[in-house]
Amino acid sequence: MSLLHQSSISGRNIPKWVVILRIVLGICLIYKGIDFIIHFDQLEAYFAGSKTLQSLSWMIKILPWIHIIGGAAILVGLLTRFMALIQIPIIIGAIVFVNMNTDASKINQAELPLSFLMLVLVIVFFIEGGGYLSLDNMIRRPTNSIAKGK
Repeated sequence: MSLLHQSSISGRNIPKWVVILRIVLGICLIYKGIDFIIHFDQLEAYFAGSKTLQSLSWMIKILPWIHIIGGAAILVGLLTRFMALIQIPIIIGAIVFVNMNTDASKINQAELPLSFLMLVLVIVFFIEGGGYLSLDNMIRRPTNSIAKGK
């Protein structure tokens, strides 16, 4: 089974209410990407202040766009597994390097539970896919119909 296929026909194994979680996750990722663009100087300061992150300074300009594009794709359920896979290392990096920083402000400490929740949801959608109400489901056929030759 590839990243683009459901494990069962039409994603029926995923409850319909999970679509709401996928939409909320997509909105949160888009919001965070826009927040990175608005507070770009703060993002640069995080990268400049950490010796580990200095080697990844090339990511400063693309990081907000990864969140925005990935969040929009997850929102509508397009390439959900792939977009979730891309988000996992970024969110783990945010938890480890930014939120766990001992010098972090109270604002960042308040974002720690949100970051953990987003990480859990991204992992869930990486495993389960977009579900029944997604563009993934409309575009491609499930694996069992491919195996039957339909």
